[in-house]
Amino acid sequence: MLRVGNLEESKKFYCDLLGMKLYRQKDYPGGEFTLAFVGYGDEADHSVIELTYNWGTDHYDIGDGYGHIALGVDRSEEHT
Repeated sequence: MLRVGNLEESKKFYCDLLGMKLYRQKDYPGGEFTLAFVGYGDEADHSVIELTYNWGTDHYDIGDGYGHIALGVDRSEEHT
């Protein structure tokens, strides 16, 4: 997850310049933020980047924009 100060400009960078696709985007009015997920392939088979836009925040200091890395695992098979 990366925090962005301008969601539209960030989507242009990742999608138009780097060639990623916007897979989904949703506003969360109660928390005053928007999430957008971009990547090179469907989330079921590829990694995606979560862009988080906190409404009213237009910049971050170096190091403040990084949020977290999340991994999804298939728990349907037993691994030893």
